[in-house]
Amino acid sequence: MGKTYYITTAIYYVNSKPHIGSVSEAISADVIARFKRLTKFDVFFSTGTDEHSQKIEAKAKELGIDTQKFVDDASATWRNIFDRFNISYSRFIRTSDSDHFKVVQEFFKRMYEKGDIYLGKYEGWYCVRDETFLKDSDLVDGKCPYCGGEVQRISEDNYFFRLSKFRDTLLEFYEKNPTFIEPESRYNELLNILKGGLQDISVTRKSFKFGIPVPFDQDHTIYVWFDALINYVTAVGFLENKDMFNKFWPADLHLIGKDITRFHGIVWPAMLLSVGLPLPKKIFAHGFWNIEGAKMSKSLGNIVDPVEFAERFSTLANIPFDFSVDILRYYLSREAVFGLDADFRIESLFRRYNSDLANDYGNLINRTLNMLSKYKNSAVPTASSDPEFINFVSSVLPQFNEAMEKYAFSNALESVWSLIGYLNNYIQVKEPWKLTKETEKLDIVLKTLLEGIAYVSILLQPFMPSVTKFVLDKFGVEKREIEEYKELVHIKTIEVFNPIFPRLEKEKIELVGEANTSDSKESNVGITKITYEDFSKVDLRVAKVLEAERVKNSEKLIKLTLSLGSEQRTIVAGIGKFYSPEELLNKKIIIVANLEERKIMGITSQGMLLAASTSNKEKLTLLTVDTDIEEGAKIS
Repeated sequence: MGKTYYITTAIYYVNSKPHIGSVSEAISADVIARFKRLTKFDVFFSTGTDEHSQKIEAKAKELGIDTQKFVDDASATWRNIFDRFNISYSRFIRTSDSDHFKVVQEFFKRMYEKGDIYLGKYEGWYCVRDETFLKDSDLVDGKCPYCGGEVQRISEDNYFFRLSKFRDTLLEFYEKNPTFIEPESRYNELLNILKGGLQDISVTRKSFKFGIPVPFDQDHTIYVWFDALINYVTAVGFLENKDMFNKFWPADLHLIGKDITRFHGIVWPAMLLSVGLPLPKKIFAHGFWNIEGAKMSKSLGNIVDPVEFAERFSTLANIPFDFSVDILRYYLSREAVFGLDADFRIESLFRRYNSDLANDYGNLINRTLNMLSKYKNSAVPTASSDPEFINFVSSVLPQFNEAMEKYAFSNALESVWSLIGYLNNYIQVKEPWKLTKETEKLDIVLKTLLEGIAYVSILLQPFMPSVTKFVLDKFGVEKREIEEYKELVHIKTIEVFNPIFPRLEKEKIELVGEANTSDSKESNVGITKITYEDFSKVDLRVAKVLEAERVKNSEKLIKLTLSLGSEQRTIVAGIGKFYSPEELLNKKIIIVANLEERKIMGITSQGMLLAASTSNKEKLTLLTVDTDIEEGAKIS
């Protein structure tokens, strides 16, 4: 049997409109699925929509629409967006699918027959918005601790899942499998919950009917979360396709948002233990995308519609819509440390576009093909690639593969960009325009550039499938798996084509920024005022740089060891393009000392340094103080 890989996203709630944050999860899963296929795995990739709930039933009634019609239309909207964003799913599952209906009832029946489901009475709080049962101790100011919404006091007969029964088994499993949940912070969170003990949970409701009824008690409807989690086994043929199920289960990766780790990391494994199925191999909880520094919120009006954004960008740059989608896919993969929260900023997206895509990758292609046309009449040389470049690829490919296996997309792309940087520098060093009378040398340089572009495009396929297909088609590349370096370009000529990433001017960038963040122009260009009380909470301190070193596999990150007089701190800062480690030694800089710790590239960063940059981000200067100021001195 060949290598298999089963990856899932969480299924998406149809009562909300798709936005950049929700689509980013599907994009990340798609990047992983494509990478696995390109490394010769047989991949099954499942995503879809979650359609049963009291809230959806109420919304459809409010709109005067049949509930099933409401979810049919909403699910089609999600699927259409995923199709337009090149999400290469194997199945788009819906919880209203007939096979899922049967699987959920079978799960429920088996768990009941095992004695793991029993009839009881639920009295307590319920959040309709999050479909969540809550204890008194869970509430924050009388509201849901997760969404901040209102809660209802309910009392009704429910069926309960004997979750407490599985506490010891799960605790032992967690202690033996410390990478079952990632990132580490989520693992520790769930491990502490298990150590504190588990309570049985309600798994049915009587107050709504749009869902799957309990097979032996039609008065009860199965709880939406219980129903939704089971989609992962339905999708790969549980009950209906035994061969496919045995081939792909257990799932290799459940990719989910950090807000639903408890259900996936505790409830779902317990359900599987109850029915005797193997647990998934890994659950990865990603962070959330903020917009221009603020949490995405319908009330703030800062939800970015991914299709609308891609269409605007396509018009602005005069490129195909599919290329515009790839630019967004690239930005979402490159800008964030996957697993942490990230900030979607219009300016940084355009900077990535102009710098990484237009200047580096796009311009490399343009320059190479123009030289090929000028010096060789577009004929591809028969020479072999430069051995030095082949050796460099051999050193970079393991870094790329390792980063992809760890879902460190930004690091993987940095590896690819080190190849692109090599090729651009190769042009400057070899100066092919001076080799017109040295045919053999010129042929080696041009062939190296062509093969390098082809190989770089191979590695970029998971991130930018449409752009790379276009380039690889033009270069006549047939074999497109990710593997050790080999020559890929076997056609006789490659004609010059229009730039795939036309450079954008700053004036246009500002116009798009205004159109896609807020209706208020002032909110984009003005300064947000804070109170003196807010400012007084920020602890600014003088720190002396004792040690500085570059972070492995990163072009821009530097690890600093700082003295604050009475203590030492470690800070990871993205200043590697502006300072060498040697330049930083003994500098006295200003840091925010009371910032929450965060892990960057596996290193705990204990604060943030202050720096000023030019408007075009091409220069950056650290804020420093006179050397006679003592370390640890407070800035006020």
